Amino acid sequence: MVVSPVSSGLSMSLPIMPRSGHPQEGSRMPDFGQRTDTRSYRTRRRGATPRWITPEYPINSGPWTVPVSPDPPQSSPPARLILDISRLVYAAWSRTPKGIPRVELAYAEHFLASQPDRLHFTVLDAFGRLRIVNNRPAAAFTRAIARYWEGGTTSITAHWRVALRAFWIHIVLMMRPWGDIEQLVTAQRGRVHYIIPSQLHLERASLIRKLKNAGDLKLVVFVHDILPSLLPDYFTEEDAELYHRRMENAARLADIILVNSETTSDSFRTRFGDELGSRIPVVAPLGVALHRCAGPAAAVLPQQPYFVMLGTIEPRKNHKLILDVWLELHRELGPSTPRLLVVGERGWKSRDAIDLLERNGALHGFVEECGRLPDATVAGLLKDACALLLPSFAEGYGLPLAEALTQGAPVLCSDIPVFREVGGDIPDYLDPTDGLAWHAAVVEYAQPRSPKREAQIRRLTSWSAPTWEQHFAVVDSVLRKL
Repeated sequence: MVVSPVSSGLSMSLPIMPRSGHPQEGSRMPDFGQRTDTRSYRTRRRGATPRWITPEYPINSGPWTVPVSPDPPQSSPPARLILDISRLVYAAWSRTPKGIPRVELAYAEHFLASQPDRLHFTVLDAFGRLRIVNNRPAAAFTRAIARYWEGGTTSITAHWRVALRAFWIHIVLMMRPWGDIEQLVTAQRGRVHYIIPSQLHLERASLIRKLKNAGDLKLVVFVHDILPSLLPDYFTEEDAELYHRRMENAARLADIILVNSETTSDSFRTRFGDELGSRIPVVAPLGVALHRCAGPAAAVLPQQPYFVMLGTIEPRKNHKLILDVWLELHRELGPSTPRLLVVGERGWKSRDAIDLLERNGALHGFVEECGRLPDATVAGLLKDACALLLPSFAEGYGLPLAEALTQGAPVLCSDIPVFREVGGDIPDYLDPTDGLAWHAAVVEYAQPRSPKREAQIRRLTSWSAPTWEQHFAVVDSVLRKL
């Protein structure tokens, strides 16, 4: 800092010089002949305080009294973002998208569009180590998998392109030095926001603590549900324990917890209130992007009226109840039985439902197990269905419900809080244990001019689909306040 007494109006108290021209006894003058700062002017940082204005030789010592104004406060630089896309990269090996990788894709697309110069990507490699992925291959991979999923996932060539990009990312990660993500955090002058949309490696508490200790890192976690902690009987013992550990670590270590519904927020606070303390999860409902790839169904649609079940075949989805309903319908209606399309992969603890699908001859020709289908095919199926059937015992959000309403498809669903939160007064709600009520509703909705179905279609005109723009308005606001 250069101080000019004339231009800045600074007052100086100079020593009284005797006629001999020498200072009075006891006074001290700075020795300008000795250069304390050995750097050249060019190499000295502009605005830096010269070394002779330091504790070794302060400017206010001795007879010189020069009040020095402090440097104006500098605003802290914007926070850097580290986005975890581990689930998205691993999803490249699958031909059809799943829910959580689609959420990671939405996050990657948003931050690439809004904050590309402050964004970094990280992936959990094959050895369980977090590694930084260079932005260029990460962005190219994100664009490739988005095009592939939106294009209907029918091109084998496009799938191999996506898989090879993911494979190359893993090869590069294995060659990276140990601790590159910690070095990135340490090198930042300001804060770093580490965003995990997938919950994939939250069980690694020591890894996350190491990152937080490396610098000013704030952890932001998106929680999709805590059903394995609330209802462990619906899951394998190993998965329930792993997931519970992840949620405990999220409650202890996360600076911000994002959730998809008020129902998830309430259950999280109830289950992990001690670890959470005074923090309150922030509700940011997921956007519905199925309409972007809506098109004709790739499979041949049934000529008869048909219904759709959408989701992994697992106990809490309650497939068994609907299959029992279809057995009864077949006994009553014979060839006039409406068709049922079961969309979703086989999950865990579903032996009863799978046995009915595989071995019961009465269902053959009337119930079709479709497996996982591309988004475009699902959109086409929903648009022409009599209704989407969701008899779940529990859900974290119920994205299929929002997707069906977005496509204009009526919904018959369980009367559970999260479905009420998402669907409002539009769907028809039923007790998930009342088989007779589901039987009657299916018969009613299968009629060509069903009054109840037409009434729900009229209610659908008031439906407003949640958007990703609304979701990220909440997320960006939270990040700005961190």
